[in-house]
Amino acid sequence: MPFLQTSNSSDYLKRRVLIFSLIPATFFLILIVLLFTLQIIRGPDYERRAKSNREQYAILPAIRGKIYDKTGNTVFATNKRSFVITIVSQNLPEDLNQRKKLLKKVAKLLNITEKDIIKIISKRKFSKYGSYVIKRDVPFEVVAFLAEHNRDFPGVYWKSKPVRVYPHRDLLSHVIGYVGLISERELLEKEGKGYNLESVVGKSGVEKMYDGRLKGKDGIIRRIVDASNQVTAEIIDKGKEPIPGDNIYLTIDGNIQRLTEQALGDNIGAVIVSRPATGEILAMASYPRFDPNLFVGQKNKTEFKKLLLDKRKPFLNRAIQAQYPAGSIFKLVDSIAILDTQKVKPDKTFICGGGYKLGNRFFSCWSNHGIVDLYRAIVFSCDSYFYQTSLILGPEVIADYARKLGFGRKQGIDLSGEMTGVVPDPEWKKKVLGDIWYDGDTLNLSIGQGYLLVTPLQINALTNIIVNDGVLMVPHIVDKIVSARDERIIFKSRPKILIDTGLDQKIFEWIKSAMRTVVTDGTARWGGAVYSCAMAGKTSSAEVMGRETHSWFTAFAPYGSKDKKSIISVTAIVEHGGAGSESAAPIVSEIVEAIFSHSDLKTAKRNIWKKRAELAKEKKKRPQDIDRVFTE
Repeated sequence: MPFLQTSNSSDYLKRRVLIFSLIPATFFLILIVLLFTLQIIRGPDYERRAKSNREQYAILPAIRGKIYDKTGNTVFATNKRSFVITIVSQNLPEDLNQRKKLLKKVAKLLNITEKDIIKIISKRKFSKYGSYVIKRDVPFEVVAFLAEHNRDFPGVYWKSKPVRVYPHRDLLSHVIGYVGLISERELLEKEGKGYNLESVVGKSGVEKMYDGRLKGKDGIIRRIVDASNQVTAEIIDKGKEPIPGDNIYLTIDGNIQRLTEQALGDNIGAVIVSRPATGEILAMASYPRFDPNLFVGQKNKTEFKKLLLDKRKPFLNRAIQAQYPAGSIFKLVDSIAILDTQKVKPDKTFICGGGYKLGNRFFSCWSNHGIVDLYRAIVFSCDSYFYQTSLILGPEVIADYARKLGFGRKQGIDLSGEMTGVVPDPEWKKKVLGDIWYDGDTLNLSIGQGYLLVTPLQINALTNIIVNDGVLMVPHIVDKIVSARDERIIFKSRPKILIDTGLDQKIFEWIKSAMRTVVTDGTARWGGAVYSCAMAGKTSSAEVMGRETHSWFTAFAPYGSKDKKSIISVTAIVEHGGAGSESAAPIVSEIVEAIFSHSDLKTAKRNIWKKRAELAKEKKKRPQDIDRVFTE
């Protein structure tokens, strides 16, 4: 019995020793497992996270290049400093409840919603450093508050960033264009070209066409941050500094641009002022316009939507993107074809009895011009003459000369969105409309109607070809590009031939003489009056189905100048403005008068009325129908 009692006591003791031995062993085993997990399995992750708490990288935006006029006196686009608020997602609290509370606090501070923040973070998937801009154009007071309470906002940071500014608002807006935050599609398209999630890119105009030059190169800033979200140091490593974008000088003259827009006023249409000898665009106006400042920073969605819904299409650069029937200006193309082919002698006369009957259809002329030759047909814009000569020339010949003179193609201007227009002929009609060509189509083509479509830039190009005796220089907007770092000229534009017709110079001298007479004794005698120089031009009233005609006028001055570089050409169109002499011609006259009298528009108008008073007092005998031609 004692033996048995001793044995039981011994087993009990052994069990207790074993149990007490296993407890520390178990804890030791658990410790080993935990250490293995922390150091081996999750070690790299913790190391990365620990390092990220010490160092953070952020993009340091480059300053975008400025855009000047040719003289450098007018700054069309520049920059100002602005504050943005960013979130670094990996530095947000891991606890979902804490994260939600933080986002709610940030949203309230910035006057946005939590959904706005989450949407930005989830939608913008291409952030190289996990940084997301959640608010732009933030007031300094908000930035100061964040700086003071940054421990309460882990993962939320602020930084200074250059923002685009357009000091003259809508002046030259279609040419300058505007900038906006890069889209995901644009980011993919520009991959490998130095763009990132925070890049601001050109969306239209010069801003878009020369974005690669203007944008510069972003830098990288390294921030040292402690465990409490306090930035202890900011370091820009060598070779990581931002490089400012290049500055662009346009061919545009700021003063001429202002008076051109003033002369166009609130007429829906466009005006182009250029220098034929070089192809430089001195002014380009299109109305209605828009203020590109609306797209900077926090976009004004209400104003933007209003512009988009505006039936007048304020974003349309009518100078290069709108297509119109040419109307009577196209008679200059017919005339060049007549003079070159000699299929019709210029002194051969035709009778205008107020129109021309083709089969059972009567094609009217705007007046009864009597006996008309080519010269008189241009001066008084006689439709009947060109109806009849077009049947002799044929549609293929007319279309061929139109293409030789730059129609039906782009002019190569350094702006996006230029349209080609349409030059119809029998082949075109069969291919596009599946129909045959009729003689009536030829008659319509001869006076710039029917299927023919042109841009104001093409009409201006035709004028320049005439001035240059058959040669067209490439129209261009940019004069030079200058480095912002050392003011070195990176690019300088040079006159470049786009079209050389190879036609006899005498043809263009003859046309120029007729255009001069249009102003002195023809359809532009009143509307095209200029006091300070001699101007030559051509009016046009382009018919629009069911609406008032478009008003055209294209001109050049000074007429007869031996210095080709002193000559400018001006083309204007007023949509549904009526006769060319009524709306477009006075606009061109005011611009030309202001330029050559070195005056403002008000003074130019006074000078023009002085000229008109002289015309009214003239007693010399004029052609019988001179008073009626004022309305073509």
